Amino acid sequence: MVSDVVRASAADEKRVGAALADAFSDDPVFAWLIPVTTTRRDAKMLTFFTSMARSYLRRGKHAYVVGDGQAAALWSAPGAWTLPMSEMLRETPSAVKAFGRNTLRAVRTQLQVESLHPKDPPHWYLGYLGTRCDSQGKGIGTAMLREVLDPADAAGTPAYLESSNERNLTLYRRHGFDVVDEIRALGTGPTIWRMWRDPH
Repeated sequence: MVSDVVRASAADEKRVGAALADAFSDDPVFAWLIPVTTTRRDAKMLTFFTSMARSYLRRGKHAYVVGDGQAAALWSAPGAWTLPMSEMLRETPSAVKAFGRNTLRAVRTQLQVESLHPKDPPHWYLGYLGTRCDSQGKGIGTAMLREVLDPADAAGTPAYLESSNERNLTLYRRHGFDVVDEIRALGTGPTIWRMWRDPH
C-alpha cells in the first residue's frame, strides 16, 4: 500500500532531507563526493539534502513527501530550474559542511550539469527523487512521478532529469523518459545520464 504523496511545506524540510539522504546513500556520484569511508557520512548526507529541501521550499518550488518520510521528490516548474547565485551562496556553509575538501568538486560538477541543461522548450525538471532503502520496490517512485507527470501530460509539457544511478533508468524509461546523453562527472568521475520526456 503506497501512502499518499503530499506537497511538502517548510515544516517538512527535515523529513524531505532525511528521505533523500537515505535514498542516495549508495548513489555513485554521492559516493564520489562524500566517500563511504567519510567520518559521520550519514550526517553529511543529511546536511546536504536538508539544505536542498530548504532551498526548494523557500523558493516555493514543488517538493513532495510520502508518509512519514518514506520518499521525497524535488521538482522545478517550467522556466524555474536555474539556481540563482544568491541561493548558492546562501547554502554554501551547508555545502562545505557536507562535502568538506570535495566542495569545489561538487560545485564544478553542479556547474557542468547545469551547462548541459536544455533551455527550451519549457519543461518540468526533476532535481531529486528518492525512496528510503527499506521502502523501495513498493511503487512509491511511480506514485511520486505521476504526481507531476500526469498534469504535465494534460498541459502538454515535457520533463527532464539527470540520473546518477544506472539502477534507476528502468523506472524512468517506464514512465517515458529517454536517455539523450551520457556524461562523466568532470570527465573522469561517475556516469550521469541526461533524460528527456515528451508529453504523452
